[in-house]
Amino acid sequence: MTAILAHDHDFVGEVSQDGADRNGEAAMVSVVAVARRAGVSPATVSRVLGGRVPVTAETRVRVLDAIEELGYRPNEVARTLRAGRGRSLALVIADIQQGINAVLAKNMQRMLELQGLDLLLFDLDHRQDRLRDILERAPSLGLRGLLLSSPHIMDMTPLLPALRTSVERGIEVFSVSQDLSALGITSVVHDDAGGARIAVAHLLARQSAPIAFVGRVSTSAIGRARFDGYRHALREHGQPVDPSLVWDISEGFRADAGYRATSEALDRGLRFRSVLAASDELALGCMAAAADRGLSIPADIAFIGFGGLGLGGFVRPPITAVFLDVDAQTRTVCSLLGAGRSSAGSTQCHLIPTQFVRRQSA
Repeated sequence: MTAILAHDHDFVGEVSQDGADRNGEAAMVSVVAVARRAGVSPATVSRVLGGRVPVTAETRVRVLDAIEELGYRPNEVARTLRAGRGRSLALVIADIQQGINAVLAKNMQRMLELQGLDLLLFDLDHRQDRLRDILERAPSLGLRGLLLSSPHIMDMTPLLPALRTSVERGIEVFSVSQDLSALGITSVVHDDAGGARIAVAHLLARQSAPIAFVGRVSTSAIGRARFDGYRHALREHGQPVDPSLVWDISEGFRADAGYRATSEALDRGLRFRSVLAASDELALGCMAAAADRGLSIPADIAFIGFGGLGLGGFVRPPITAVFLDVDAQTRTVCSLLGAGRSSAGSTQCHLIPTQFVRRQSA
């Protein structure tokens, strides 16, 4: 005899009275099945699981024995929804294939684990409609927090209602890519403009002007911040900003876009002695385009990337780069969790310093 067993905080499955599924394998069972095996009510099983309402020692032993025999596992999502306090954070990433995002996800998972929290990962694939859908679903997922890692310049108007609802439901919301503190979202971001200024100053000191910039300027808040740092540094040193040397990437995101932009610039006969790329991946493509034309790096053209990915030290020549301190960023986010510092109306922006690492490409 089989029965469809369901409970508000359990897996719904088809199991036999002895707790096994039709294939004879261990089944995902419900509180009802545990109660039947222990000879108690489902409410008593819930009391034993919750640990807040006392039960007799004999009853507790019977319930725990039944749980062990049937292999019962509570539904954590439903449990946290009832408790009103989740144990998972959602990391919403624009593109998981970008190297720095993979580093962020790994570091965040490791540090959250130390706090007894789990990480859920959502890949937006550069789509704002996916972000809106995730924000609208956030309250139903029983989340402790929501980490936004999208560099795109977005129309926030349609997103704000869902964000406010999440905050009102007790979900802590952080931005870890761009500064959204003006919208009441606590932001923990890198000093992208400062890093770009240091990179440009280094190139000027080694007489590598004119300096080109390649990155997403019109559609990415991070790309724009790095471009602003590049532009301000040139002006601070009395250098002109040549629009023909600002390559705003509109297609592609990584090495292919850098290769294409540098190839087109060389084909047009543009004169430049160095390139500041808004990511390490872009820098790799730029360097490949120069090498394919027989140019020497850095003698003919110097290159600087952004991010500090591990692979940058193993290309030849190794990439000089602005390193992003992802460890410091994740530590800061974790220290803010539960401190009430991501509430609506907050104007906090925590700026994480970057580090300039000189290698052979510049």
